[in-house]
Amino acid sequence: MSLTLLRTVLFAVIGSLLTISALAQEKPADEAKEFSGPQKGEAITGFNIRGVLGDKAGEEYDLVKQTKGQPLVLMFVHEVNRPSVGIARVVMNYAASVKKDALHAGLVFLTADATETEDWTKRASGALPQGVPIGISTDGIEGPGAYGLNRKVTVTVLVAKDDKVTANFALIQPSVAVDAPKIIEAIANAAGIKAPTAEEVQKLIAPMRPARGQ
Repeated sequence: MSLTLLRTVLFAVIGSLLTISALAQEKPADEAKEFSGPQKGEAITGFNIRGVLGDKAGEEYDLVKQTKGQPLVLMFVHEVNRPSVGIARVVMNYAASVKKDALHAGLVFLTADATETEDWTKRASGALPQGVPIGISTDGIEGPGAYGLNRKVTVTVLVAKDDKVTANFALIQPSVAVDAPKIIEAIANAAGIKAPTAEEVQKLIAPMRPARGQ
């Protein structure tokens, strides 16, 4: 084999190895991405929630039907933990603050044990959002069948207008600092209002941060 041919073969092998390495690095990121619920542009349909807190406690109602196509934020909590409760509080408190702009919102817990979750919700009411309906899906841990919610994620957030999804957030590891600003911007866009500035968003997030030394 001539020296020139040997160099050509070596370069080809090296190029192939680099390509394989790049694909291997990209693959985990693709595999980590999860989808949950109707995607952007798809329709949302009505489903029943049983209220736990506030005026609708103990009442079954259809939040989608009640909104009649107006801007709507639905947050499905698949797993109750500190990150999911934290982002629910920030995002839903923002949604409650702009209700005057004909925006609707609802926090929906998905659970196999509705009684246990209801008891927990009542005990944890002080840490949950204020000013938005909070309830439990009557369809159990899978949620509304037509929605195709993914139990592998921790939180699914749907922003909709005219009964169609305008933004979808399927969060495996919710981060208030990273995810909340994006969701809040999507809510503002659906409501047709000016999105809060970075400084205003930080003020919403600030109460969730522990004081130094804690």
